[in-house]
Amino acid sequence: MPQTRQSHQTVASLAKALIRLRAQSGLTQAHVAVRMSTTQTAIARLESGRLSPSMQTVQNYARANGYCLEIGFIRTHAAEAKTGCILVVDANGQPQADRRSPDRQALPEA
Repeated sequence: MPQTRQSHQTVASLAKALIRLRAQSGLTQAHVAVRMSTTQTAIARLESGRLSPSMQTVQNYARANGYCLEIGFIRTHAAEAKTGCILVVDANGQPQADRRSPDRQALPEA
C-alpha cells in the first residue's frame, strides 16, 4: 500500500513542522493546550504524527503559537507521481520542511 505509507510520511512531516513551530515560539505543549482550550495530551497526539489533523486544528495550532497559517500550491512532478509533499516556509519565505521537491515551481499569479 504505497498510498498509505506516503500519507503517513506526509502526516509525520506535518507533525515535525508543528513541533518546530512550537519550539520557535518558545512554548510548551501545556502552554499551547491552554491557548487552544484543550489538553496537553491532545497536543502530544497532534505532534505525534499518528493522526491527520483537520485544517481548522492546524490553523488553531498556528494561532496558539503566534503564527498565521498560509496555504499555497507549488507545481511539482511529485504530484503527478502521487507521492505528495509538504513545504513549510518561515516568515521570510525560506523552506523549513524536511521533504521538498527539487523540481518545485510556484504557480503563476493571476
